[in-house]
Amino acid sequence: MQPKSRSECQATRYYAHTAEDAEGNRLPESSGKWQPLADHLRNVADLAAQFAAPFGASDEARLAGLLHDLGKYSERFQARLSDPRIHGINHWAAGAVHAFLIKRQLIAFPIDGHHTGLPPTRGADGLEQTLRKFLDPKERPNLTGCPEDLPVLLSRLAADDIVLPTLPPRQETDHFAAALRARFLLSALTDADFLDTENHFDISRAARRRVCPLQESLALEKVLSHLATKASDTDLCRLRRELLDACLAKAELPPGLFTLTAPTGSGKTLASLAFALRHIVHHNRALAPDDPRRLRRLIVVIPYTSIIEQTARVFRELFAADFGEDYVLEHHANVAPSHEPGAQDHDSEEARIRRARLAAENWSAPIVVTTNVRFFESLFAHKTSACRRLHSIARSVVLFDEVQTLPPALAPSLLSATRLLTRDYGCSTVFMTATQPAFATVPLASGLTWEPVEINPRPDVFATALRRTEIVLEPRTSPLDWPALAVRLASHDQALCVVNTIAHARDLFRLLPAEDRFHLSARLCPAHRFAVLAEIRQRLDRARPRPCRLVSTQLIEAGVDVDFPVVFRAFGPLNREGRQNGPGRVTVFHSADPAMPPGVYRLAAAKTEDFLARHPAVSLDQPATYARYFEEFYRLAGPEVADRDAVLAHSQTYDFPAASEKCRLIDSDTRAVIVDWGEGAALIAKLQRERHLTADECRRAQCFSVNLYPHEFSKAQAGGAVVQPVPDFDLWVWKGHYDPELGAVSATADDCIL
Repeated sequence: MQPKSRSECQATRYYAHTAEDAEGNRLPESSGKWQPLADHLRNVADLAAQFAAPFGASDEARLAGLLHDLGKYSERFQARLSDPRIHGINHWAAGAVHAFLIKRQLIAFPIDGHHTGLPPTRGADGLEQTLRKFLDPKERPNLTGCPEDLPVLLSRLAADDIVLPTLPPRQETDHFAAALRARFLLSALTDADFLDTENHFDISRAARRRVCPLQESLALEKVLSHLATKASDTDLCRLRRELLDACLAKAELPPGLFTLTAPTGSGKTLASLAFALRHIVHHNRALAPDDPRRLRRLIVVIPYTSIIEQTARVFRELFAADFGEDYVLEHHANVAPSHEPGAQDHDSEEARIRRARLAAENWSAPIVVTTNVRFFESLFAHKTSACRRLHSIARSVVLFDEVQTLPPALAPSLLSATRLLTRDYGCSTVFMTATQPAFATVPLASGLTWEPVEINPRPDVFATALRRTEIVLEPRTSPLDWPALAVRLASHDQALCVVNTIAHARDLFRLLPAEDRFHLSARLCPAHRFAVLAEIRQRLDRARPRPCRLVSTQLIEAGVDVDFPVVFRAFGPLNREGRQNGPGRVTVFHSADPAMPPGVYRLAAAKTEDFLARHPAVSLDQPATYARYFEEFYRLAGPEVADRDAVLAHSQTYDFPAASEKCRLIDSDTRAVIVDWGEGAALIAKLQRERHLTADECRRAQCFSVNLYPHEFSKAQAGGAVVQPVPDFDLWVWKGHYDPELGAVSATADDCIL
């Protein structure tokens, strides 16, 4: 008679998790509801392998899943399950040490970091220090809280009938690429661990956690049908059709790196969407539905929240009726509840909140619209919350819009990571802008080169045909103050003035005649901005024109489709053309108040001033000028520039926390607050009355929110202008003054760009 294994013997059975009753009370082991550790390890291994299959790392992810909770085989951890007073147990170091000893360092990093984030190699919290302490019998209890050594834990794992796959030792030589692979493995492991743990505590959640299929063929039909309804026999429509045809033709090329060079007004937003969907249709045609090589989703990466809102709105109008609201995920710093009240989560609306939250955490939606900050900081993150979505990027088509906004100091690391997505993760990437930056001059890591395929065969023809303006640069020796500029604006029935900061927009706006003046900035919530733009478009209607003077931040240039006969533009970065209909003039003036937003914007403005000083004869309405400017802006000559890219340097030494800290596309992220404009007032009232919002209400609340930088948020919170109606429910409400023309004016916003 064969002896019973540990998994068959109740007295020696090892568990991963306890269980709870309907009220959230812990059930005893005798309930039979606790999750066996072997079951959890196998489940996580299977899920992690599935998540890693699209980037060819199933075996590594499976081993990570089987080892990630090896320390839970310690007697003290098992005692902790029955006695919550026991604490200080590190259950992840053991698996990381084993992976390290079998020379699989890239598996060791995600195992060690699946709760606390990827560690550095060296230092007090480094992986090498973990290895040293664990292997020292005197140090081990201080590290893990448990005395068992590796052979004991592995023997208990084997007694649970778990056989570890044998992987050959691997010596990494391409350290930048290896660091990205470690982050992707962490993503697969943490998402698998979270989902299996959640499934154990409430198995019914799995059914509610549905993932929308892409249905790329139907989606492509929707886009092409929509474009057909907009077609007409005009020169502009013929150009747009030419661009669409080029996108559809190039979509049948192999996956890789593409550029799409086309000016504002060429229809590149929907043409690029058609490219992505046709690309997915073409390359999935011969693959089975469960083939991990299939292209799985579309990710649109945009620098500004205002364009995200507009793009996501266009996509939802196209797809929501046929595919549902979950088809498009809009993920940025706007309203997203961190958790939902109620232990049971049986209500269908709460289930939808859960799905939206999960989609935001792991980007499981078919179409994701996000920011440069979210996308690139995820690629270099070390925390599990940000890394978790990385595996969903593999086998995606990624559209990068307004790529000239990427910061030069981070260009080597950002572009290197993008190239690795196409080389190692089955992605196709498209870099879109009116004039492509000189990224070929940027030194890349990992022996990579920047050799994209241009989708538009005639970008110069498009630039000439859609040239909208003559740009006139007024002398720096004659700066304008706001009263003088207000007089010039008031002399025109219809005029736009684009300034560099929110404070400038506010001050100039207040000097204009109250009749027929308008203001746009990020201090207006999206719904308010849409309403203002609707009124402006009516006034600009050539059939029935009415006076309209608009003062705006750069937001108006970020994909907003309005055109003015007269445009003034404060001197700033050389990458915009103003908003003007047909031939006309954009007057670029120097402000008596030269304040600029910090970061890349200020750097680009300084580079523009230097460029124009060295090339005084260039024409500002010629595409060649912008190409020359970008070549200088991104010409980070020689390897010394790559050395200055701290993200690149820290990644190559596996210092994951330092790389993450240095990857800051903007100086700080923003927090969303709901304002009482329009429907926002009713949403705030319901939140205060009922202590929660439904999934649809959270989505609508995004349209009635403004984003504050951390220093603004802290100051407003200290002054009572920002409150949290429901503790632990991450929705914040603006209680300060919301001006009907200027929006949330109490926040300090002197240097804010939009």
